[in-house]
Amino acid sequence: MILFECVSFRYNQNNKTSFALKEVSFELPKGEVIGVIGSNGSGKSTVAKIASGLLKPTSGRILVDGANITEYRISPNQNNSVKLIAGIIFQNPDNQIVGTTVEEDLAFGLENLQVSNSQMHVKIDGISKRFGLVDLLKRPVHELSGGQKQMLCIAGIMVMEPSWLIFDEPTAHLDPWSRRDFWLYVKEVCKERNVGIIVISQLPGDLEEFDRILVFNNGELVFNDKSSSYNRPDFEAVL
Repeated sequence: MILFECVSFRYNQNNKTSFALKEVSFELPKGEVIGVIGSNGSGKSTVAKIASGLLKPTSGRILVDGANITEYRISPNQNNSVKLIAGIIFQNPDNQIVGTTVEEDLAFGLENLQVSNSQMHVKIDGISKRFGLVDLLKRPVHELSGGQKQMLCIAGIMVMEPSWLIFDEPTAHLDPWSRRDFWLYVKEVCKERNVGIIVISQLPGDLEEFDRILVFNNGELVFNDKSSSYNRPDFEAVL
């Protein structure tokens, strides 16, 4: 479970009116694919960064699977117990890839977790097959297409098997076939491995994939319910 209790955040600490989040409270269970939508600057990406421990809230409290992460702030590549709880995949693949080759990038997180070489090879083999990266393992990452880089970023987080996966615009660079494979895998992980899934999105086509939807507008949570309760035409109103 992810719990936000009266969470506020300001990027400009000197401006007391520049809130990216304004006393936001919600509770998210595992076993659902949760969509977070809203226009640019609405606060949705800020929620993702706070939930994953990358940002410290100005006020309020956050619990992730019972762990109070309010006092933590970590870098994207820092080995930290918070990172094991919630892994985040960013919209721009180039901001997340650290390895020279596909294989090196997949191994990076596992090395930080001190996974043995034998286990590492098994995990990399399995995840590369699932994401169609087997033939690309020795390929330099700079030779990959935008879609291939995005799939590599997703695979690089999933191979570490965190209990929560937070995606920031994950399908933005994927073609329709890769987007289909992405959603198939996300739903498989959610149901079979009891992993919590949060997806930040502005794509209308993603709405049908969500079990629950949170809508943000000007830093405030304006909707939190099952997707069946959400009026689809209202999607355009918050973008």
